[in-house]
Amino acid sequence: MPADVHAQNACIDSLDGPCLAKMRSLYTNTSAFWFGTRYATDCPPGKVSPLCRNTTPSLKSLLSRIMGEGATDSSGLGFVPNVTYHITLPTDGSDRKYNGCGRIVQVPLTRPQDFVIDPLANSIYPPYDLREEPEVTWPAEENALYTVMMFDPNPFYMHALYVNVPGGRLQNGDTILPYSGPGNPLDRNNPYVWLVFKQKRSLDPSQVPNSRRPVHVQDLVSQLALSTRSYGISVILTSTDEYTAAFIRSVNFLNRCPVYYGQWFSSYIQKKSGLPSLPERLDLSVSVDVTFTAPSITYKSCGMLYDRSPVNVTVDYRNMDLLRSVETRISPQVKFVPLDIGDKFPSDKQYTLMMLDLTPELGKTNQNSIIHWMVVNIPGADITSGDEVYDWQMPMASSLNHLYLFAFFEQEEHISNASARTYIGSNCPSFIESRCSFRAGDFIRDNNLTLLGLRHLRVMPDTYQQYMSYAVAKISTMEEACWGRTETAEKCPTA
Repeated sequence: MPADVHAQNACIDSLDGPCLAKMRSLYTNTSAFWFGTRYATDCPPGKVSPLCRNTTPSLKSLLSRIMGEGATDSSGLGFVPNVTYHITLPTDGSDRKYNGCGRIVQVPLTRPQDFVIDPLANSIYPPYDLREEPEVTWPAEENALYTVMMFDPNPFYMHALYVNVPGGRLQNGDTILPYSGPGNPLDRNNPYVWLVFKQKRSLDPSQVPNSRRPVHVQDLVSQLALSTRSYGISVILTSTDEYTAAFIRSVNFLNRCPVYYGQWFSSYIQKKSGLPSLPERLDLSVSVDVTFTAPSITYKSCGMLYDRSPVNVTVDYRNMDLLRSVETRISPQVKFVPLDIGDKFPSDKQYTLMMLDLTPELGKTNQNSIIHWMVVNIPGADITSGDEVYDWQMPMASSLNHLYLFAFFEQEEHISNASARTYIGSNCPSFIESRCSFRAGDFIRDNNLTLLGLRHLRVMPDTYQQYMSYAVAKISTMEEACWGRTETAEKCPTA
């Protein structure tokens, strides 16, 4: 909201009088929110951006977005509901946390557990703090029934809908659409509104529309014959957060997870004193989803026979688990997911995918990665049609701290396999022949590659890695690889 619509004290003590007058002014203000008069400046014709998605740019005020185009009379706004949110804390006393975009996000409490929404204050709330249904109260008429809704006037999305609510408190009515907290997906402040309408009669819940989108409040008001002589509105301004990004990705709407993944990974790398092959700031726009599939396998390691079930595991924004080496033994299928999940990558563009072990150069100044996989000249991000420079070599992690990364780039021009192979160091051990001391940074810069996406692969050593290390790769002897294993240890004398 611009500063001229703020009246921070008007609603802080009382929701009547001055508060109501300021709310009516806000309700009709055509410059109060992003979809108002400044939209034409921020989003001129021809500008393509998620921030410019506005299906009805002619609706510039909250009033017009709620009561329809041409609505100018705000006198029906008769009261401001009291909206109180409660934050539930972990019972064990730990900080709040949730599953974000491929990581656990810690969220220390920064506001009171119970907080009342002041619709005119300069308060911006993250969706995570608004995920639980609030307490909503209003001045009610005796024996009256009410319809209560929470509504996003941007995509015309209904976040909650209740009918036949008696008295002045949100309880004991019929739930048509259960509460789903704000899900602002973009880096701009967006208003959400709580609306309370008096009913003229009891409503049959089975006859009430239960669609969330698109919903036009003025049509719903007409269909349910709700009173507009005196209805209530409260406004909540929200930002966006990683909680929203993970949820929005889960319903295949938008994919902003790369933004948060890049921020987290930038911080992680800097805490480790940096990587010479990657930029300090990782501005990502594409998710790299990696799926490993493999049939069942039986193998003998360190004197023991093992049977492993078939593998089908996807490493994406939901997966934060460690993979065992045996699960990564066959090259994966890779899917690239842009911001607009349904969009296709341009067929006239080419891309590069690399899987690197960057552990040797973490915190160092020299480029010194190990290349496990490289595919170049991928047309339209169809990896099966690219040119494979290095075939898949499974991770051979001897510890949990290996930094395996899938990195996805946009190319400017064609890359030859021979040229790509010139960035390898000499004197590689036999098990990583022509793959060690790879100068990934030089390769990226020389070929003008633009980093689009990353995926961190976390692999733990297992019995299959032990078997591979001594029986196939010849990294170690069986005695070295199996040291400490009871089935291979020399038996103590019994006499």
